[in-house]
Amino acid sequence: MQQPSHPYRDLPDTAYWKTAVANRPASQPYAGLWTPRFEIRPDTRFATAGSCFAQLISGWLRSQGYAWVDAEPAPDGLAQAELEAGGWGVFSFRTANIYTVAQLQQWVSWALGDATPPDEVWEEDGRYFDPFRPTIPAQGYGTADEVRQARAHTLTCIRDALQRIDVFVFTLGLNEGWKHVDGHAYPMCPGTVRGRFDAQRHRFFSDDTDQVVGRLNATLDRLREVRPDMRFLLTVSPVPLTATASGGHVLTATLHAKSVLRAAAGALLARRDDVDYFPSYELIAGPQSGGRYYEANLRSVRREGVEFVMRHFAAGLGIAAPSAVAAPVVAGAGAPQAGDDEPSCEEALLEAFAQSGKAPVAGLCLLGDSHMTFLSRALKRAGIAHVGSMIMRGGAWYRNLFHLDAEELFVPLEGAKSRRIWSDLQPFFAPDYPVPVADRVVVSNIGLHTHVAAGPFAEWVAGELKSGPIDTEKALAYYRRINRERLRVIEAVRARGLRVLVLTDPPMQSRNPAMRPLLPMVEAYESLALHVLAGLGCEPVSVRELMGISGFDGSEARYYRTDLDENGNVDWIHGCEAWYNDVLAALRPTLGQAAA
Repeated sequence: MQQPSHPYRDLPDTAYWKTAVANRPASQPYAGLWTPRFEIRPDTRFATAGSCFAQLISGWLRSQGYAWVDAEPAPDGLAQAELEAGGWGVFSFRTANIYTVAQLQQWVSWALGDATPPDEVWEEDGRYFDPFRPTIPAQGYGTADEVRQARAHTLTCIRDALQRIDVFVFTLGLNEGWKHVDGHAYPMCPGTVRGRFDAQRHRFFSDDTDQVVGRLNATLDRLREVRPDMRFLLTVSPVPLTATASGGHVLTATLHAKSVLRAAAGALLARRDDVDYFPSYELIAGPQSGGRYYEANLRSVRREGVEFVMRHFAAGLGIAAPSAVAAPVVAGAGAPQAGDDEPSCEEALLEAFAQSGKAPVAGLCLLGDSHMTFLSRALKRAGIAHVGSMIMRGGAWYRNLFHLDAEELFVPLEGAKSRRIWSDLQPFFAPDYPVPVADRVVVSNIGLHTHVAAGPFAEWVAGELKSGPIDTEKALAYYRRINRERLRVIEAVRARGLRVLVLTDPPMQSRNPAMRPLLPMVEAYESLALHVLAGLGCEPVSVRELMGISGFDGSEARYYRTDLDENGNVDWIHGCEAWYNDVLAALRPTLGQAAA
């Protein structure tokens, strides 16, 4: 008997879950998953904006030689740390993350003169910040007028760039956020990173699908008025919400938000011929992936996940073997990207935060990045009273995410946790602290952070070698220039009359294949640091020499961490428990009474 005909009989394999998904390895690319709706060539001028995940697309486009539009290029001569702290070259528009469609509509309307941005400026500790991009630049501005001038310049750059964009890529990240009662939207709740929360002026909002579709549809129409041939590629970020203020559980709030955004993207895809959708969200968060592309925190996307997504993007463009995905900001000469993906740093920061407000009276203070948290653990095991530990991540120190302050020495700008930790340490640096100044010792690694610094240093060396040999004075001048702000922190501590021991970083970099080519640069950079810090009156300590380790010859292998960090990764930055115990034992004679 002949089988009856129906619409599902002769569909391709890609139409059936069993053949398209269930019966193939989840790590194998899905054939035919995305076919671009409109032509995309290397000379197609792209702009990228949206939440964090949009950075991956912009980095990949640049690495493949596509014509990515940078509306506001960085000034010449900025060091890598200055580029990162200034938010240069991350998105096409120097706005930082645009999490909601309400923010996108707002920036476009301001740039095109349809609305006037409010005159709001936030002041904090004598520095001034833009409420609509409070992390750019990381250290803020010297005056409120500088904030307004910089914002006006960015809006001019956006307006000019919109006239030459062929494809605008926008990643939808959130549907909930915060607004002023007057209507303007913030990228994050006032008071979390910058500003002060005021329940009378600040309102929570959560857009439904119709509101997202309406805002985005109106924004795309307005962009087409500027450039009639502009096309739009939408994606949805697979990164869950960090927290929700909706009153519900963050799990249900996350699934609701992503459902709203995915439905909105689908609605616009169905309604408009100028809109395409790329399924980055489905590739990472779909049930077929089983969560394998998330870190142990179930939020951060693993590098393997990023590469898996971009493999499909490349396949859709007809590129069979794409290059590795470029980091949003190149950390230099093969160095791993610094920042939130540094192993164990979130764990160390949370531990330091949990200890804040409970500091004993002690003659020893730890001041630096996550290495200080690990050293703090060793001090506790030895029963040695101390205060302090990690203040900020090494990447944050290197990007100068702080500003100097006459009373507090400096103010951390990485986040509220860092500011709280540092605030609780202020008594240690005061003249009336119960321990005499002569008996107080600060142990720090500020000015090192070699896992971040070695790559840019290698790039500088490579550039200098083109014009001949590098003399010591040139290298020292480089170190002083790149560490200018960090050295001023050390100088401020020394000015209080305190002893400062500066430790080089553990010699664990040889464990990381990406760092091995840079090991000579790490040694050279450490030598420069020891020389300059000694000139500031510090007592610099090479931990390799202290522990009898010569270079990076494998003799440090017994000190490797064998456990995985909280993200499930091999930790190639920190030593194991025995390392910090042995370092402390070797340091104790130098610490003197402070370690009694």
